[in-house]
Amino acid sequence: MSVSLLRTDEEMTDIYNKYIDTVYRIALMTLKNVPEAEDAAQTVFIKLMTSGSEFESEEHMRAWLIVTAQNTCRNLLKGWWRSKRVDSEIVIEQTCLPDALGNDIWDRITALEEKYKLPIYLHYYEGYKTDEIAEMLKVNHATLRTRLRTARKKLKLLLEEDIENG
Repeated sequence: MSVSLLRTDEEMTDIYNKYIDTVYRIALMTLKNVPEAEDAAQTVFIKLMTSGSEFESEEHMRAWLIVTAQNTCRNLLKGWWRSKRVDSEIVIEQTCLPDALGNDIWDRITALEEKYKLPIYLHYYEGYKTDEIAEMLKVNHATLRTRLRTARKKLKLLLEEDIENG
């Protein structure tokens, strides 16, 4: 089934409502800044409307949105203006956490290195299989599984440390 991106306003609204949470959480996890995450999510859907791509299925579209969100955030992180910003700690404190994710776990996931964050989120919160994530992120399947195992160990240590510190 080929799904064209030339859609009516109603179809685009349905797609937006269905996938905005996923796109926004990926942006927030990567950028750690609410306004930038909102801008990135908006940019992803603008790219969807203007790309002219066709998708084989809903799952293909979802994967495209996830990869586009990740790439959009990476481009924002490379921007020259990010190095000129002041008080980035204040902006990070303004970050609101998605209600569906626990505060402690969300904080620990965002504290992980970049290569661990997105695979953990996609696997445990979005329900993707490791082979699907590896294909999306263009990494070897074994590499992805190693990253997931390492991320789980790091999360476990961070959470145990929290329990010990009370």
